[in-house]
Amino acid sequence: MLYKLLAQILILTVFLQASPKQLLSSQATKQLLETIKDDAIILGSGKKEVHSFIDPKCSVSQRYLKHLIRKKRKLFKRYRIYLYLYELKRKHSANVIQNIFDSDYPAILLKAIMVDKNIPLSEFDEDLDDEDINSRMVRIEKVAKKIGVFKRPYIITNGRGK
Repeated sequence: MLYKLLAQILILTVFLQASPKQLLSSQATKQLLETIKDDAIILGSGKKEVHSFIDPKCSVSQRYLKHLIRKKRKLFKRYRIYLYLYELKRKHSANVIQNIFDSDYPAILLKAIMVDKNIPLSEFDEDLDDEDINSRMVRIEKVAKKIGVFKRPYIITNGRGK
């Protein structure tokens, strides 16, 4: 019985140590996020800031955005939510991200793609090759890597990621 308990504790310890951790302090993270705020799609007008790295093709990111939209009356008054589109390489969503950034109404297009799903992702197969959009994506990627963003959505409040 004791052997079984020790084995479980060992497995749990290994698992907890193996999970990725935020690479920077909360203060350093806040400073880095300041540099890319203009690259975000912003939802809400509240005083508290939430920064989220999402991928349009990620099902968990889609559920996250759906939750935000569903609770918008409550959330958008309290929070200003910065959404940074950051590709999960296995999802191959760069073209979708480029098209969202290219839109005159990126928040509306993001909702149509991720929540309403009334625009098929196959519509975005073509690479836009726009220097401004590509620079925006690179800035977001560099900050995400410095912070240690390892999943989507990756949500940061008060400089701490989850």
